[in-house]
Amino acid sequence: MMRWQSLLSRKRLAKDGLAPELPYRSAFEIDIDRITFSTSFRRLSDKQQVHGIGGSDYVRSRLTHSMEAARVGRSLGSWAGAEIIQRYGQDAVPASAADIGDVVAAGALAHDLGTPCFAHTGEDVISDWFAGTALGREILSGVDGQQAAELSNFEGNAQGFRVLSRLQGWRAQGGLQLTAATLGTYGKYPWAAPAFPGEERPHKRKYGFLGSETDLMAEVAGQLGLIPTGRDAWCRHPLAYLVEAADDACYSVVDIEDAVKMRMLSFADAEELLEPLIDWDRAEYEGIEDEDRRLIYLRARAIDRLVTDAAAAFLDKLPDIMDGKPVGPLLKMIERTDALKEISDVSYTQIYRGQQRCETDIVAARTVTTLLDAYGEALLTREKAGPGGELPRRFASLLETVPGIRQIPYDRAGWTRSLMDYIAGMTDRFAIRQAQLIAG
Repeated sequence: MMRWQSLLSRKRLAKDGLAPELPYRSAFEIDIDRITFSTSFRRLSDKQQVHGIGGSDYVRSRLTHSMEAARVGRSLGSWAGAEIIQRYGQDAVPASAADIGDVVAAGALAHDLGTPCFAHTGEDVISDWFAGTALGREILSGVDGQQAAELSNFEGNAQGFRVLSRLQGWRAQGGLQLTAATLGTYGKYPWAAPAFPGEERPHKRKYGFLGSETDLMAEVAGQLGLIPTGRDAWCRHPLAYLVEAADDACYSVVDIEDAVKMRMLSFADAEELLEPLIDWDRAEYEGIEDEDRRLIYLRARAIDRLVTDAAAAFLDKLPDIMDGKPVGPLLKMIERTDALKEISDVSYTQIYRGQQRCETDIVAARTVTTLLDAYGEALLTREKAGPGGELPRRFASLLETVPGIRQIPYDRAGWTRSLMDYIAGMTDRFAIRQAQLIAG
């Protein structure tokens, strides 16, 4: 069984000893601040949530979604934290309910930092390019089985752990040097990709860190006391379930709200979908005359209800969770599961596969493919030429646009990681500009 003394560790990644506690600012609040001020977090303002370049200024980006998920996560964590302290005793739980809320908020704030340009579409296009093009397969032939699996099934969660633990911040080691508690809570899928075709993993597609960060994840897992479940695999941190629930609660509801603003759904559609999630105060609702304000009411009440239900499900399953048993998403255990399923079905058919979204996906696919074609060929040619070799002018000029190109290694494993760092870090508009520049 896991213990809260370890699960709430304030030990910072790659840092010796414990930093002194500040009377006005907890270690977990510092984590929130470091994430908020990071470059990768700012870039989320120009990464699509659902509606990308065709959306309006109103609809959510990955940045606003992450901020909303963090606030919901804070509520969930504080609520559950108070019950955790009551159940296990303050001596066994070295934190306040507010501290636990901050840990969940930090994990939720960071949960999309590895999302590439064009979000899940970007992930799919990257994966398809490596697995399905001649150049992509040639590149894969020069890396080991695990890295080939990572490239042909690109995973933003794993890239996010790399961002947090290695790429961001000014420190030489440990990236932002977040606490083990926050990094563990971030980890929705705390296992590596398969090392060879057919290797069984806890999830057939998802994984939470890259092979290049296995040692860092092992350090975090050891500090937290996460239970090993196989090769480079551990059970989830209990609070990771609350980050997942905060994310699920937000996007399930706000994607409907944004779809109304984009005229992909009518207000009546949204009302019908959200009504079953809500504990109604009919008199209050009927007193709201404006549809925009009614939509705000529906969104707020629906998320509030989902927070309550998710916290109850978490506390009900907590004994199994503390034993390291996978229990599944919390919002699939609540009474309103059928209503959420209806929202999911409508979202898939009318929003995620609607006309406007398909048009955005076409732009995304062309953009990411153009970038991979160009930079992949240029870096492969650079590898073959070696450190002292001459490159054709078109490749030399192109590679000068890559930040830190002279520090990028020549070996296949090294430069492919750098290429993914560059492309995954791009905002949607920057990616489009670069692709247009390349295409002429």
